[in-house]
Amino acid sequence: MIDYLRFIIGFLFSVWWLILPLILWYIVKEKHLITKRITYRAKIQWIFLEIKIPEFVKKTPSAMEEIFYSLHAIYRGGDLYSKYILGFTPPFYVFEFIGHNGKLRFIIRCHKNLKDFVTSRIYSQYPSALIEEVEDPLRDLPWKIPNPTYNVFGTEFTFTKKEDDKLTPKNYYPIKTYKVWENLKDEEKIDPISVFSEGVSYLTDQEWIILQIMAMPVLGSDKEFGVEWQIRGTKEINKIMGRKEKTEPSPFEYIGEFIKNLLLAFAGQKIEWKVGKEDQKSEDVSILKLSPGEREAIESIERKISKPGYWCVVRFSYVAKNDVFSKNIDKNVALVMGTLKVFDNPSGNGIVRDTKTITSIDRPISGKVPYYNEKIFFRKRFIWLYTKGRFPSDFSSNRIILNTEEIASIYHIPQDVGPYYGIEKIPTKYIPPSSEVPEF
Repeated sequence: MIDYLRFIIGFLFSVWWLILPLILWYIVKEKHLITKRITYRAKIQWIFLEIKIPEFVKKTPSAMEEIFYSLHAIYRGGDLYSKYILGFTPPFYVFEFIGHNGKLRFIIRCHKNLKDFVTSRIYSQYPSALIEEVEDPLRDLPWKIPNPTYNVFGTEFTFTKKEDDKLTPKNYYPIKTYKVWENLKDEEKIDPISVFSEGVSYLTDQEWIILQIMAMPVLGSDKEFGVEWQIRGTKEINKIMGRKEKTEPSPFEYIGEFIKNLLLAFAGQKIEWKVGKEDQKSEDVSILKLSPGEREAIESIERKISKPGYWCVVRFSYVAKNDVFSKNIDKNVALVMGTLKVFDNPSGNGIVRDTKTITSIDRPISGKVPYYNEKIFFRKRFIWLYTKGRFPSDFSSNRIILNTEEIASIYHIPQDVGPYYGIEKIPTKYIPPSSEVPEF
């Protein structure tokens, strides 16, 4: 045993000149990507657009879904040169609900060069709305929270259904969407965002509720950011239907089959080439033999993967002065959790808190996970400084795929089906004066 270990150690020392460059290359490559992506992101100019809605909005969230369909067009994959030399990372949006002092604001954060594109997409569905470029709505908050004056509770969200690794969400299973309540009778309709806005109307000028959706357009076949969610969905359907997954034989299988047939030929036996041929026996299960739950699961997966998707990180935080925080934290956290609970789908997915990201007294956000510091939900809204310039989180469990229908169900202007307090409304659309009118 000692001689065996001595041989291994001696071998490693004899080839150090080959192993060391590989290790150094890996380290240099990682550091290079981090530096380049940070530099690339630092050059991006961001703006905040606020949507102010007119009175008596009659449009359903389907109008917002059309907007998300259009906004998906900014998807860019980037070539090898732009990724590894320039540090390119795909563009994304940040959609925010910000509740403060009895008001709920609709904020979109985007690249400055996308301002006209985003604005025109919104006006195409809500021509009477008012869209303004504003300052950071959270600029009045202290740089560091918690502090002697302010306290904070925050968390990120994930899906209830997980893959076998217990970490990656099953992104192809949908949450409940507006399609469910859109076809109900008027007296049965309950828009969760209307309920949320009513709860926000009770906030004082010393507390904030921030619900944030970072959304990056991705393709269903994207391996890095989209984790091939549409492909995985198709595989899940085949699994439920009992269809055998097609696999491409390896070169070794072809070689083995050739040698086997060659020996059979020398022995005068009958040969038959089997590798690469599809099994003629169908393993499909009749849809009638499936349980109602299995049929509903297949239908829901097919609906979700048929629409464009966004790779999302959904965050929530409640900030308030210490005396107000201790009195109101329970009801305000329950308000947000209850709003998201509405989207639970018995045959699909639900939205739950990711326990790794919850702020608490027992484990402060500046503790175990160092980059989850006091600024995560506020002034520094993106964690890309730590995460190699990629999308704003390196946890696989809280990156979820929402398609256009799902994200529109969560982030939309409430329907006029009930009182939605706390939302600033404008009586008519503001039209600026013509540039030909002289100024005095």
